[in-house]
Amino acid sequence: MKKIFIVLLSLIFIGASFTSVTSIEIKTSSIIGPRESPMPGDLKDGKLPEFPPFPQPAISSHHELYPLTKSDFVVTLIEQLDEELYLSYLEELVAFGPRYTYSKACTDAGNYIYNEFIEMGLETRKHEWNDEDPTVFNVEATLLGSNEESDEIYIICAHYDTVSESPGADDDGSGVAAVMAAAKLMSSYSTEHTVRFVTFSGEEQGLFGSRYYVEEVISKNIAGVLNVDMIGFAEDEEDASYVIVYRDTENPLEWMTEFTTNIAGEYQEYIELEVVPGGSSGGSDHWHFWQAGFSAIFYAEYNFNYNYHSPDDTIENMDIDYAVRNSRLILATLAELAIITELQAPIKPIILSGPAEGKSGKEYTYAASTTDPQGDQIYYLWDWGDDTDSGWIGPYISGVECEESKTWSNRGDYLIKVKAKDDEGHESEWSDPLSASMPKNKSYINRPILNFLQQHPNLFPILQQLLLKL
Repeated sequence: MKKIFIVLLSLIFIGASFTSVTSIEIKTSSIIGPRESPMPGDLKDGKLPEFPPFPQPAISSHHELYPLTKSDFVVTLIEQLDEELYLSYLEELVAFGPRYTYSKACTDAGNYIYNEFIEMGLETRKHEWNDEDPTVFNVEATLLGSNEESDEIYIICAHYDTVSESPGADDDGSGVAAVMAAAKLMSSYSTEHTVRFVTFSGEEQGLFGSRYYVEEVISKNIAGVLNVDMIGFAEDEEDASYVIVYRDTENPLEWMTEFTTNIAGEYQEYIELEVVPGGSSGGSDHWHFWQAGFSAIFYAEYNFNYNYHSPDDTIENMDIDYAVRNSRLILATLAELAIITELQAPIKPIILSGPAEGKSGKEYTYAASTTDPQGDQIYYLWDWGDDTDSGWIGPYISGVECEESKTWSNRGDYLIKVKAKDDEGHESEWSDPLSASMPKNKSYINRPILNFLQQHPNLFPILQQLLLKL
């Protein structure tokens, strides 16, 4: 579709209550969104179910926003969101197969997300929204804000259900992986304001999970919602340089599109995306937040995946680099809104000693160390590069060396790395890897053995086989 380039006018902010946002420098895109977003897949006649109006107005306010300056915390955070981390969640999710809301696969996927959030040390619950079927639920994890005077809540959300015949890699495994990666990384930090990581079911049937969730939280101060639905498909490099952000065009105080646009500009070297304001859309879980009066935006890929709602919506048909860069934009926006303040997890460990070469079958000792910002006790996990690890060992006092020994049974080259976690389960980054080579043992035959073999040539093939096994 031909992309029409025009100059967008900066939105005019109205209302005295919005004066706190006018200090932000607005950097608007010069691109217009190409089309409306797709609708949920199981709708009759493509129309959303009719729900009664929300019985009470939403409570929504946010803290004063200042002109953005690049944060070292945010840079460190988004640099850790890479393809390896992203795929670790996406591959697990897609492996459940089609996740139709009322299927066992969907329930199993929800339980997987729930257990992962628990492992991250986050306050986690299942929000059961169907009174007749307790296996149907949303999953919510909470990172409590450190500012006791703030009641602001920021939400990042996606839906983990699919239509009945699709593995849902892009729709919406791509969004769920972004939410889970954000939760994993932010769980190691403190934020001034509370953050909720939410995954919905019932989206493809008509945004049911999000509707009942909004009904429950309407009395809370939901200051901003970042909905992520289909961010992993791009046909070419040009498509992969833009991301659409849909906003509530009926809300004159909608400010989050401009905020995330500025984030894309401030962290451009790590994100490499231009935000395209896409107008309004009723096609995903942000819709009920809009209907309740909350500020919310919807992130989506620039040209929509023609494989969505089909068996071909697979990881192989995605652009993972594009999905990761979109996820970085969303994570940076969330971290800036919630005001990330300090690292809770141990600092990235350093491998202090240990041989870089040796022989298989011999034991070698390696040492590593790190510190915890809060002085908590530390546990270490060694990855030996041969599909084995040490398991979590400890506790150690912050700053005290951890030594661990390893014997490789096979010859080869191995990348050794180590990570740490504190008493509360906050995990550090992996250390920089140490390459260790365990070469083939040198074998030789001395003169007496050679004389013996010359006298008994029938034994030579047997000795040769033994040598090959060394």
